[in-house]
Amino acid sequence: MPSSTSRSRPPRGVAIGLLAAACFALLVSAAYTRWWNPEIRLYCHAVRVKQQWAAELDRRFTNKTIICGGSSTSFAVDPARMLDRNGIAVANYGLHAGMQPWFLVAFAAAAARPGDLLLVALEPELLLATDTGSDLAAQMAFALDRPRWAQASDLTGEPVHWVENLVSLRPGAYHFFTLLGKLTLGRPLYRYHPSDFSPAGWQQTAERRPVSEPGRWSGELSPGAARLLQSLDAWGRQQGVRVGYLLPWRYAGEEHARPFQFDNLAFLEQVARYLPVLADERLGAYGVRGQFADTPFHLTSEGAAIRSDELADDLLAGRFWSVSDLGRLRAGWSRDYLSD
Repeated sequence: MPSSTSRSRPPRGVAIGLLAAACFALLVSAAYTRWWNPEIRLYCHAVRVKQQWAAELDRRFTNKTIICGGSSTSFAVDPARMLDRNGIAVANYGLHAGMQPWFLVAFAAAAARPGDLLLVALEPELLLATDTGSDLAAQMAFALDRPRWAQASDLTGEPVHWVENLVSLRPGAYHFFTLLGKLTLGRPLYRYHPSDFSPAGWQQTAERRPVSEPGRWSGELSPGAARLLQSLDAWGRQQGVRVGYLLPWRYAGEEHARPFQFDNLAFLEQVARYLPVLADERLGAYGVRGQFADTPFHLTSEGAAIRSDELADDLLAGRFWSVSDLGRLRAGWSRDYLSD
């Protein structure tokens, strides 16, 4: 006799219907991500532009420098200026920090050839954050038909997270309602536009917003970031690609610059355990407020010209800091603090 407490099962037709609805929703999400999501469409355009510039450099030069990172790189490095002024072949592979280190590095590594220099200019926050997946990385990897870029599988050996990445294709509620509001108000669907990218992959914007000062900060490289940097070093040795780290510039006024630089030194000491650090005497702090656009990391054209010129000089000098170099530098700064 059946128990009165047994759980009833939904009819088989209902279960099949729910499964079909879930599959349909996933297909719609995938189609939206690939063809209609304005953010993904913009950055797919940026990827194509940057790849075309890198391919042209490969045709003209025996080697090049690739600089990858988030938008702090995309807005800061003008490859055309560096080529015209200094004769240096540079590819700007900066995209969006929300894509997370794995995707950003995998995208750049795919363009590297033996003899190239790959400079990892990831924002420190990306290397300190607790390891998490990124919906934006999974969506970009899907839209570009490069699923292995989402977890940098070819560099780290990490398998592709297929289920997690497929789930990430769905647009979240925040994205949906933000997009709906913009459509209702007749506003642009995304704050940046394809025309913001030069043929060399350098990004600009007409937007101007208040930018904040940096606070004191500290932290340890996340385990995932440490593994990524270690994997990059091993990959570079195997492929004949030099790999180093470049600290992005951030706005820091006169009163905040020195403490910010001191904290950056402690961070660079950690990074230098895995990759040499390109010497930059500014140590990530730049204090001309009028040369930042809409965030403390986005330089205007005037700021990008200065950054590109100084970066070209640093590349021509070819000086990299090791752990011991940075330790001596920080010790000197510490003595200065004590004497103040």
